[in-house]
Amino acid sequence: MTTAVNTADSSEAAVQERIARLEHDLGDLDDPGNPLGSQQLLAADEQQRLLPAAERLLDAFSLNAEFVPRRLGGRLDRLDVLGRVLRAVFRRDAALGLGYGWTSYLASVVVWAGGSEQQRRATADLLLAGGRMACGYPEPPQGNDFLRNRLTAVPDGDGHRLSGRKEAVNNAARADALVLFADTPRGPSAFLTPGPAHTAGSGMTLLPRRRTVGVRGCVIQGVAFDDHRLDAGRLLSAAGDGTRLAEHVFPLTRSAGLSMALGCADTALRTTTAFARSHRLRSPASLHSARTRTALVNAFADLLVCDCLSLLATRAVHLLPRECRTLGAVAKYLLPTILTETMDDLSIVLGAEAYATGGAYGIFHKTARDLPMIGLGSAGASASRAVLVSQMLRLPSLGGAADGGELAALFRPFDAGLPPYRVADDADGCARDSLIGSLQESARCADGAAAGAAAVLVSQLRVLREGCEELAARPAGKYVSPRAYALADRYALLVAGAACLGVWRERPAGGFLADPAWIGVALARVAARLERGVRVSDDAADRMLAEVLHRFEDARSYDLYATAIGR
Repeated sequence: MTTAVNTADSSEAAVQERIARLEHDLGDLDDPGNPLGSQQLLAADEQQRLLPAAERLLDAFSLNAEFVPRRLGGRLDRLDVLGRVLRAVFRRDAALGLGYGWTSYLASVVVWAGGSEQQRRATADLLLAGGRMACGYPEPPQGNDFLRNRLTAVPDGDGHRLSGRKEAVNNAARADALVLFADTPRGPSAFLTPGPAHTAGSGMTLLPRRRTVGVRGCVIQGVAFDDHRLDAGRLLSAAGDGTRLAEHVFPLTRSAGLSMALGCADTALRTTTAFARSHRLRSPASLHSARTRTALVNAFADLLVCDCLSLLATRAVHLLPRECRTLGAVAKYLLPTILTETMDDLSIVLGAEAYATGGAYGIFHKTARDLPMIGLGSAGASASRAVLVSQMLRLPSLGGAADGGELAALFRPFDAGLPPYRVADDADGCARDSLIGSLQESARCADGAAAGAAAVLVSQLRVLREGCEELAARPAGKYVSPRAYALADRYALLVAGAACLGVWRERPAGGFLADPAWIGVALARVAARLERGVRVSDDAADRMLAEVLHRFEDARSYDLYATAIGR
């Protein structure tokens, strides 16, 4: 495989052309003659492997170039674009997205953040040549078998000696390089080392593969180290800098990873729409059923809410680097909950077919199994909630929204003019909360079907502020009340509502995003999670259903971009 060519064109037109090429190459998921279609992917999943033809296609596309910064020869310059490109892969198979590419990004982003120039260039060369990487991130002791997942690195001359084990590493056996976090006398530290294929018999041992319920094509297994030699030059950043480094890259992984996951939910909605269209008039699953119509409209609205939130989380690392840690945590905390509820609602429409492992609708069951595996699991949700609680304790003393230009650019899906992405290490010193600060003003822009839901959000904002003032006023040293967890839910939903309103305010002229139906239904979905009795107007619901069916017929994605798929 040749090294990817770095082109200077990062315009929206170039991004759309790149995505269109990948979609065309992957083809129609529902076409039985497509060697990369659903039946072939289901067969590979049953065999617990990635589809070889799909991996060869991603090799030819140089997917790894999406993970390498432009200055190092790759195509990575915007995190929102990274999410959009990978959606095409996740729309077909989450295991392929994780096993082929995303795991390499999770490892390489640590090198981009903390590696030396030599380490960065070596990593870029590896990925652009088609190599794979894997990563063993640090795990919190709470709720994990911590001692069995602990690595220690003892200084040895100009290097270190590594011992311990990581019980579950995706792609460990195929990795040409590993990024590992280990305890050292100076604190947690990160290391870049060759993978098992290059270090046989050197104190590194692969443990048996672990079978999983979802993403069954991913090869997940443990790695054990027994006095494994880490030569000089393997340390990333400085000794003891591992915790800071892991926290530094989390906004870069949380936001983009969840954006990719929307491809899975897109397939679930598309499959359910196909099922509903195939049923006769009197069937309770047909489009003539109010329950079916409502489920499709709600699912579409939920995907738009999630895309608005993922948009601001991915663009914040470019525009609001001191706030991106909080916004990434909101996305990680809220999106899995919304998408799980969406899958549950759609499964009711499908009935018994939601459990089919083959046939026309078998891809839904696979998607339902795969979707919960994306992300950081329960530890990620807990860690994200802790970030939100910390933000709420500071909220009474924080200022309002960011500069109008920065905030406007945050909400524009097709705006390519972004500065380089970065994460500020002093995020706790940020003096504002731009999304919460913008909500009241943005709500004034809502009218028609969206006005009532926007008013609910403003009302709930007052409740949030009162609750945060009570939390902040607690005696020093006293534990945070369990009520903070409910406030974290409210805070996350209000940020999601502000994201939707921001996209509405900055909407392009013409097209679907200029139709007030979507913002009315999307805000209603957010507000209904905060207050009972929020309703969607019949007219807005009907227009949303029409858009669901139109995108199905025209083979376009169920997100902000309405991307042509499978052509």
